[in-house]
Amino acid sequence: MSRSRREKMGWTLGSLLLGWMFAWSPLSASAAGSTKYARSDSDKPFLHHIDLYDRNNRKITADSTEPYSVEKTCGRCHDLETIAHGWHFNAFASELERQRLKAEAGNEAESSEVAKQSGENPDSAKESIASDHAVEHDASLYDGRPGEPWIWTDARTGTQLPLSYRDWKGRFNPSEIGISTHEMTQQFGARIPGGGVAADWDAKAESELQDSEPTRWPITGTLEIDCMACHAKSGVYDFERRREIIEDQNFAWAPTAALRLGEVSGSVARLKTGTDLSDEKVQARLPKVEYDSRRFSLDGTVFFDLVRKPENGACYQCHSQRTVSDSGIDERWNHDQDVHLRAGMACVDCHRNGIDHQTVRGFEGEQHPAGAAVATLSCRGCHMGNANEADDHGGSLSLTEIAFRAGRLGSPYPNHEGLPPVHFEKLSCTACHSGPIPGDQAVGLMTSLSHGLGEKGHRTGAELPSIQGPVFAKAESNGLVTPHRAMWPAYWGKVVDGRVSPLPPEEVYAKTRRALRVRKDFIEEVSAEGKETFDEKVSAALEAIEKTMEVEQAVYVSTGVVFARGEQDGTLQEVTVANPEAVEMVRWPMAHNVRPAGWALGATGCLECHSDDGLVFTSTVAAKGPAPIEVEPVSMAAIQGLDEATRLEWNQLFGGRKMFKVLTATSLIVLLLALVGSCLPSMKSRMD
Repeated sequence: MSRSRREKMGWTLGSLLLGWMFAWSPLSASAAGSTKYARSDSDKPFLHHIDLYDRNNRKITADSTEPYSVEKTCGRCHDLETIAHGWHFNAFASELERQRLKAEAGNEAESSEVAKQSGENPDSAKESIASDHAVEHDASLYDGRPGEPWIWTDARTGTQLPLSYRDWKGRFNPSEIGISTHEMTQQFGARIPGGGVAADWDAKAESELQDSEPTRWPITGTLEIDCMACHAKSGVYDFERRREIIEDQNFAWAPTAALRLGEVSGSVARLKTGTDLSDEKVQARLPKVEYDSRRFSLDGTVFFDLVRKPENGACYQCHSQRTVSDSGIDERWNHDQDVHLRAGMACVDCHRNGIDHQTVRGFEGEQHPAGAAVATLSCRGCHMGNANEADDHGGSLSLTEIAFRAGRLGSPYPNHEGLPPVHFEKLSCTACHSGPIPGDQAVGLMTSLSHGLGEKGHRTGAELPSIQGPVFAKAESNGLVTPHRAMWPAYWGKVVDGRVSPLPPEEVYAKTRRALRVRKDFIEEVSAEGKETFDEKVSAALEAIEKTMEVEQAVYVSTGVVFARGEQDGTLQEVTVANPEAVEMVRWPMAHNVRPAGWALGATGCLECHSDDGLVFTSTVAAKGPAPIEVEPVSMAAIQGLDEATRLEWNQLFGGRKMFKVLTATSLIVLLLALVGSCLPSMKSRMD
């Protein structure tokens, strides 16, 4: 072999080896869990001087008029596809995806029936299908423990309608009622950070859901996930300006306005559905952004003042609450803050998440959708540890073992001296430590999601929806007695085959406006005028619905009662329905505020609960709604399914407990003296 030939062969082998090394390197990195997105891996937040891009992926300058796109801007460095699966972003999860899953479930049932007819074992077939289905199930559609519903409220029609795209008892699916995803975004968009159908709209999906009717999405734009709603440093993000922009239906302009990057002028709400966006006159009427040139550096970048761990103020925008007494909204100075906040903790210390943004909710028995171990981020796990969880994970690593010990974040171990263990089998931690201190009856509650707390206004505490708490009921997730918030739905609906279902609220208002003759408030202008006026106007409204909406029997649901037109004009009658869950109390667990040990139920002794007037059992709650009727209150014991006679008999054991202790101690002393007395003669004789 010649020298030149050997040199060529050497170069060839070297090239192959070098190519193999380059080809192998990404594979090794991939196997190690690397990602195409760079990371700082430092506790110090990365300094964000970044370029802005609009929804067409064009770089924004101070002279631009288009709003910046979070997806095109933040998505350049951050894995938005993974982030979008988070709990906060799938509240408005894609209905098409749910319909697909339902269709698959129907096909599975059909396959099971075919297997049964063919002689195969249907149970094994179901297990196989269920296993495959579980693998394919999107974590973004994880429903989890029932939470606060989206309550569609309309004071003009006396409506407080609990809605949810999640499969939770007592909630109505908006798409099944006829409420479009666009209407949901406009109604509640100020209380979501974007995402879901609010950000992922596409023409084909909308046409399938809305029977090809014109949609407003093309002119309003989508409400993208806004990272800065949570990650902006306190005082930087203007939530109220964002709300105003969303009310104007300027969805795509909301992130720009909220960061005060510029002034947004114009309102999409003034444009008609189906407007031709290619028309130059229409384009001139679309909202425009006048950017603040001072926000742009010499290199054209904009500084984003952000934090890695969201601050409490961002959480309070959607998770504040106030109590309402007979005198109105209770003043803040009457209350101590949550004991954890007083200790210097932040919301995200317990409610953690990874890059997938699957936020830990922290309730007992929580199953994290991403499969993470979160037991010690619950009350019991944090304070008392979870040795079983460590055993399940092998316990081979010291860090793993430590992570499941008691005392995370320095939490004290609760001794609960003298408290029988049966309490931990029957009660959640929050039953004794969380929520308003119970009284003879549940108090009124206002929340950010339902009452728009944070927006400046003149509230009295009587505004719809009517929410009450604490209601001590057994949690659906684990059967433990837990404090809940509760409300009763009020809506206009129809009865078909004995089952009641709501009608679209906006369409109801349009059809009943003349019959009800309500300017602002149904309660003040109808219910407060007395039962006779209520019957007359509601009956007329029901008649209008039946005539204009082609409904055979229209009804009005309120305070746990279904009202239908009576036999005589201007009268109403109460009817029963085959699905009472559409009429009865809707409740969800309450976790905050957490009271200190000295304010916990039972801190003063057993008789605080185990007496004939123990509030955890005798406190009452009554259905409350726009209808001017009084409903018999129900006790917490009845809600928990306890027999009253048995409870009273059990209390008698505690009523004489102190006397029993005194008698026992006295008896022991007398017995001891008797024993000593009997021993004295023998001892004396021995001494003699």
